[in-house]
Amino acid sequence: MSDKNHPVWDVYDLLRLSSLNMKYYSRRLARIERLNLGIEIFLAFSASSAIAGMFLTTGWGKAVWGSVGGLSSILLVIKPFLNLPKRIREYETVLTGYRALHNDLTEIKVMITQRRAYDATIKADFRRAMKRHGLLVTKSPETTENAILKGKCEAEVLHQYPVDSFFVPLQ
Repeated sequence: MSDKNHPVWDVYDLLRLSSLNMKYYSRRLARIERLNLGIEIFLAFSASSAIAGMFLTTGWGKAVWGSVGGLSSILLVIKPFLNLPKRIREYETVLTGYRALHNDLTEIKVMITQRRAYDATIKADFRRAMKRHGLLVTKSPETTENAILKGKCEAEVLHQYPVDSFFVPLQ
């Protein structure tokens, strides 16, 4: 590493940030998809008359099935307000954008290493990547981020991209 103030660090910082956001949004998307699937399975289970018949033959089964019915009624009422399919689409859109951005920045990183320079062509490519990032920031599906998850993802990114893994050309 030759210069901590070299402008090439802007490329590497954005590469790390895109990796962080890929990891973060991927995990948030997976959580919402699991929640949606769990609700769908529970509602399908609670609607099954064959399963109800098995439970209704015992005293405790009637109590359990009554609880299942009550919970499914509550879920049916609140499910539209959760708007999970829309949230899933929003996370997928942002995640896809960060994957494309990360791919572009990885290509820029490779070009810097291969050319042993941060030249005008690479700078132009980086400016396009910054514009793409600016658009992605406005599409975030969250108003509040999960700080604990974000911290875990940051640690993974720093492990994946340590400072000494980047080439810094001479000024």
